Amino acid sequence: MNYTMNTKNLQHDRGFLIYNFNTDSVNYSKITSICIKHLKHYMPDIPVAVCGDHVEGCDIHISKQDVKHNQRTYIHKGKRQEETWLNLTRDLSLDITPFDSTVLLDSDFFVLSNQLALLFDSDSPILLHDSVYNIKEDHISKSYLGNTTIMKKWATIVKFDHSKVAENFFNLWQQTLKNYEYYMKLYGWKNDGTVWNDNAVSVVHSQITNYDSMSKQFIIPWPQCFANFQCDIESVDIDCIKIKDQKSTMHIKQDVHVLNKQELL
Repeated sequence: MNYTMNTKNLQHDRGFLIYNFNTDSVNYSKITSICIKHLKHYMPDIPVAVCGDHVEGCDIHISKQDVKHNQRTYIHKGKRQEETWLNLTRDLSLDITPFDSTVLLDSDFFVLSNQLALLFDSDSPILLHDSVYNIKEDHISKSYLGNTTIMKKWATIVKFDHSKVAENFFNLWQQTLKNYEYYMKLYGWKNDGTVWNDNAVSVVHSQITNYDSMSKQFIIPWPQCFANFQCDIESVDIDCIKIKDQKSTMHIKQDVHVLNKQELL
């Protein structure tokens, strides 16, 4: 991997890591540039590293080739869409990150606060979400992994350091992806043709917490906010994201994971 760095006067002990791999159907660089713009506005002293295709505004660029292909299907404006999804690199983040303490986040997670900076203050070696807040439905929810009583975890945001616990977490993540079909049958989740990092980290979290289905260890203490595929994006400004559905227009002023990528483009 090749590194290009521009980190003058920035804190190298911590930083954000984003993966950015463009596909034929999605210009992820455009989405990632919005993500970086927001990170720089609300947390200007924390550097941003981008792995994959270069994006203007990042402090560190990490070039990486030979990314495994994934596929996913979703509904956009009533039509079934299929796309290539180059998201099977996140399990390598411990080796890729240039930071001592890292917050890994999806490129379509847009901050409208400095709340993520709190994760760097935690001494927990791993942190991730186990609950989500659906903006459209105004509802906080949790879900189970397959047919188990294990709460599902989300790989959208993962804070980690370089401790033995984090090393074990990423080693198990890699092993789970390598044996994805085995774990899918073991835990009983649906085979929809997509390899989900969310399912993989859910398996790993259960393993490192001794299969305690109610464990709050390594959990971010607030829900992850998201706007689903039924939400159309009217505008993305630095202090507000306008999201519209069939009933109304919502003015979002909190950190949010925007799933409807086509609307962002």
